[in-house]
Amino acid sequence: HLSDYITKKGLSVQLVAQACGTSRQNIYKIGRKCSPTYKTLQKVAKAMTEMGVPTTVVELYAAMSGEKE
Repeated sequence: HLSDYITKKGLSVQLVAQACGTSRQNIYKIGRKCSPTYKTLQKVAKAMTEMGVPTTVVELYAAMSGEKE
């Protein structure tokens, strides 16, 4: 799940959510209850990269689909 990936990378879900302009709850829903759009994954990847953890949309998609990094 996306929130698991974010915390695994050492970031706060709350801070990533704020940087994306959304709520922590919405980040937790992504991959669990809803499928994100490419634009949403871009926002999350950009936020994580700006926080010092370079991330791509491909990495986020792989993490949500259960593929190994």
